[in-house]
Amino acid sequence: MRFIGTDRFSSDILIIGGGGASLRAAIEAREKGADVLIASKSRIGFGNNTYISKSAFAASGLGDPADDPEVHLRDTVIGGRFLNDQKLVAVMAREARDQVAFLKAHGVKFALKGEEVRIDRTPGHTFARHVRTEPAIGSRYTLPLRAEAARIGVKFLERVMITRLFTRDNRIAGAAGVSEAGRFVILSARCLILTTGGYGQVFRNTNNAAGITGDGQALAYDLGLPLKDIEFVQFYPTGLGKSGNRAILYEAMVFRAGARLKNSLGQDIIAKHGLDDPMKVTRDRLARAITREIQDGLDVNGGVIMDLSPIPEDLLKRLSPLLPLNWPLDRKELIVAPTTHFCMGGLVISEQAETPLPGLFAAGEVCAGIHGANRLGGNALTEVWAMGGMAARHAAAKARLFDPAEPLEAEIAAEKARWENPPPGRLDLNTPRRRLNEVMWNQAGVIRDAESLNQALAVVEEIKSLSRSTGWENPAELKKWVELQNMLLMSEMICRTALRRTESRGSHYRGDFPDENNRDWLKNIVVTRDGEQMKLAATPVSLDLVGLEADTEAG
Repeated sequence: MRFIGTDRFSSDILIIGGGGASLRAAIEAREKGADVLIASKSRIGFGNNTYISKSAFAASGLGDPADDPEVHLRDTVIGGRFLNDQKLVAVMAREARDQVAFLKAHGVKFALKGEEVRIDRTPGHTFARHVRTEPAIGSRYTLPLRAEAARIGVKFLERVMITRLFTRDNRIAGAAGVSEAGRFVILSARCLILTTGGYGQVFRNTNNAAGITGDGQALAYDLGLPLKDIEFVQFYPTGLGKSGNRAILYEAMVFRAGARLKNSLGQDIIAKHGLDDPMKVTRDRLARAITREIQDGLDVNGGVIMDLSPIPEDLLKRLSPLLPLNWPLDRKELIVAPTTHFCMGGLVISEQAETPLPGLFAAGEVCAGIHGANRLGGNALTEVWAMGGMAARHAAAKARLFDPAEPLEAEIAAEKARWENPPPGRLDLNTPRRRLNEVMWNQAGVIRDAESLNQALAVVEEIKSLSRSTGWENPAELKKWVELQNMLLMSEMICRTALRRTESRGSHYRGDFPDENNRDWLKNIVVTRDGEQMKLAATPVSLDLVGLEADTEAG
């Protein structure tokens, strides 16, 4: 493949990714006086997990006067089964409330109750502290923020696949990528913020946006930076459709409105598995219960029934926006099953949202630390807004101290040559990607054990070997190839870290080690690159702010 040309861009701050964290960071950094460029492989503000979210996020102090950041911190750590970076959680909880005012000031309209912002409660949270847009869809965040970013002078570079990060003099120097049009792109920056999201597309069933393929994690791993908690993937219990590409909110439909989840025998799954207390039913517990029903042959077309008939007609009509588009309200049954929803693992960052490489920051689902072993509902967008702003403030301050950075020309030339000289083999990459999705879902998904994880790992290695002898003829094929390599890397990490963690905790459930083991596993598994090898190390967590006694106190 030959490039039709080369483009060079420079900025104070380069942001890679096009979702909520990207736009939040871009506006903050621009308002701090920085020259900001966002580079995204998709259209900025579209095609990301914030855009397709249900828009709810948690912020303490908006409702009950007894609610404060310390309570939010405690709830989050208990939900994360004490593997959270507690100081990082404290930063998020402290910053959360201010995000409502920031978003309102930049064009976001929230759902109201009377003249005040409406506040709801979600399982795992002690108080009602969730706000959402009106209507409740994430595009009501990203589109106003995109317009605001463009208005204040943030530059957009869309449909560019970033393939490498460059360093120079022990700091970030920029990135390289390939545009959809077939141009080689070189980006230099004083500071860089990664906001590329998680790795949910590794699995067959997922409600993640199509481009969520672990790109930022792979870029950081290639530099030798640490990642952690990769084994922790949250599976939402009630996804709709063959691929689970839409989440039907069980919190609203089942626990608030009264719908029932039933197996093929008509048995109530909630009651059968002792999950009657809606405020204590975490997503991992319900996802496992439904998976057990399916594995035991009590499924209906691969899922279970969500029976809407107990919901009063007037309430069901009000809840209709949570159902599929044009869903007939006289149709009272949906088939639902678990689907991949959120990845708790990612880059290790400081309380300033900076990685161990000076000048490289990260925010959102690409990071680890805030959610521990499991994420509470609403905390994903809280992290996006709070840490996106935090990353931007510190990146803007550091950019003022740094001289301009330029990647080394020899490294740029090597990266360009890598793509212009592909291997000679040809293969439809959709086939190995589907095979990877299947094996990861079936062998490394909701319920895992040593045998299944090793089976998945063997297939990952086989696909890796096959794909690396496969070439590309155009930018679209190159993008598919890079995404597949990133997904294979993340799949290997998931399998190896899940094998290493010989217990069940939060979203990680080992059928051969079904109990939580605080004696041996109050530890994060950190992954780094050591030459061509993947190195794993277990490091103890700190319980300085919230101790294990909080679990007992919470009942």
